Amino acid sequence: MALSPAQAFGETLRQLRKERELSQEAAALTCGIDRSHFGQLERADKSPTLKTVWRIADAFETRPSDLLVRAERILDEA
Repeated sequence: MALSPAQAFGETLRQLRKERELSQEAAALTCGIDRSHFGQLERADKSPTLKTVWRIADAFETRPSDLLVRAERILDEA
């Protein structure tokens, strides 16, 4: 079964968080969002707003477009 864009974005978040050895709680705190919301984004239960994408990118010291490129690669591999 093919992944949805939301699932690919969630996997991107999970990978970034694990690369930095952060818990969901620590990653959410770094991003300035609620831990439960961060978890919902990782599980693709919710889709992020543009504002949230920018916050996540800032927190992970990357560009918003880099997050989307990573998600796109995950979709291509699926």
